[in-house]
Amino acid sequence: GARAVSVLTEDLIGSLNAEGWPVKPGDLGENLLVAGVPYNFFAVGRTYALGGSLVRITEPIAPCRNLCRLPFLSAAQCLPFVQTLNNRRGWYGRVVTPGHVATGDVVAMV
Repeated sequence: GARAVSVLTEDLIGSLNAEGWPVKPGDLGENLLVAGVPYNFFAVGRTYALGGSLVRITEPIAPCRNLCRLPFLSAAQCLPFVQTLNNRRGWYGRVVTPGHVATGDVVAMV
């Protein structure tokens, strides 16, 4: 489907950490964490080679209150955290061509 895979870039985790949010890889539920490209490298409608697969980005992920379950968030921190993720929560993609993806694989726009 259009939301088969979620993609996040490592630079976003670095930005959140710099802002004081102790986010670690996997905390935001991403399927793929990509290093070496900036968050704005990905765009809706574009197709990317991720390892041996092709993925078309279908939509930005909207942050939701499910993130409030993260152990480092107090009740008072939940809404500010969700709000800070507006327009930088990651991307949903549709798998165009299935394939193997591994740490260190090349990511390229096609």
